Amino acid sequence: MSNYQLTVEKGEGYDLNRSLFERLVLKGFPHQTLTMQHRMRPEISALIKQLTYPDLIDGPGTQQRPNIRGFDNGNLIFVRHSSPEDHNPRLGDQDGLTYKSSKQNTFEAQMVLKCVKYLGQQGYGTDKIVVLTPYLGQLQLLRELLSKDNDPVLSDLDSYDLVRAG
Repeated sequence: MSNYQLTVEKGEGYDLNRSLFERLVLKGFPHQTLTMQHRMRPEISALIKQLTYPDLIDGPGTQQRPNIRGFDNGNLIFVRHSSPEDHNPRLGDQDGLTYKSSKQNTFEAQMVLKCVKYLGQQGYGTDKIVVLTPYLGQLQLLRELLSKDNDPVLSDLDSYDLVRAG
């Protein structure tokens, strides 16, 4: 959304940053909601249940998963910090009404990438790690930082060839 005047937050009724699906649900159109989830750890789905899906059930495959290796504080971690969002001239006018880009925070992006690297050191492959961010600007920043400072990704076949080669 590039114009604050047309957003849900402005409250003028245009709500152009609201999805068509959400608009239909709010207007009372028939719909079905997810009743059982099969991907999230129960610690994560508990947050979703509090916010929007109070009747959501965790599938059997989500139960009894081993704790994440290397993290002593549990399987869900929140970090409080005081590093502000980056000053980004691409965000638009001083009045904040027109946005050309999305929010980003370099401190958070660097912290996330350090966590991803740490999880890799604990033996987790890229097929076991997911990073979620609500901002496209943050996603772009994460990709940019990762492309500047990443180790080559080896598949099982690459690892086999390296071991075989000594």
